[in-house]
Amino acid sequence: MQSTADNNRHEMLIQVLDQSAKQQIKTLFMALEEQLKIEGISDVLITAVFELVENAVKANLKRAFFIKRGYDLDVVEQYQAGVTAFKASYSELHRTDYLTALRELALSVMVNVDHDRRRLLVFVENNTIPVAQEEARIRRQLAAAMNAAAFSDFCVQCGDSEEGGGLGLGMIVFLIRNLGFLPDYFRVYLQDQRTVARLEFPLSADYEPLRKKWTGKT
Repeated sequence: MQSTADNNRHEMLIQVLDQSAKQQIKTLFMALEEQLKIEGISDVLITAVFELVENAVKANLKRAFFIKRGYDLDVVEQYQAGVTAFKASYSELHRTDYLTALRELALSVMVNVDHDRRRLLVFVENNTIPVAQEEARIRRQLAAAMNAAAFSDFCVQCGDSEEGGGLGLGMIVFLIRNLGFLPDYFRVYLQDQRTVARLEFPLSADYEPLRKKWTGKT
């Protein structure tokens, strides 16, 4: 893992969410809470970024797994067979051979933090993109979480066994809401063959959200 920072910008390059990566993420956001004076924001950001990084690492490992095992992402039958095999093998995929494959394929996760007096932006991105059904599932989860009155309602509606519980994105929506921020600015989107998750926290009344500023983009 590599890490760089200046006063208001921080960048981490991660391959797996090991203890070293977790500690650097915790240290960064605990220090940020002290700087921003927003009680509880470090817990929300640590939990959210852990979830997003783990999702991104899993996507990268799945891509490496499919390539090494010869599964075709674009053939429905092979994709389904590959997902089943991947789920059965996931607990063993952090071994050296798959870490080597991640490096050989240049698959990594980038965490970027950028803040000033007006806003805090956190980006978690990886250089693989979901297939159509995976992207549809992400959209469905986010929409359901935004519309649910309580996390329990979301769990009943969207909890499933497809590649895991499928509740992480919804949990992030409710963490943001419970902190007192609008979760509407939480976005997951595709850009330049990358999957990007963006957490956006307005910190001043004069802040113009990115979605409004970049109408027609993300």
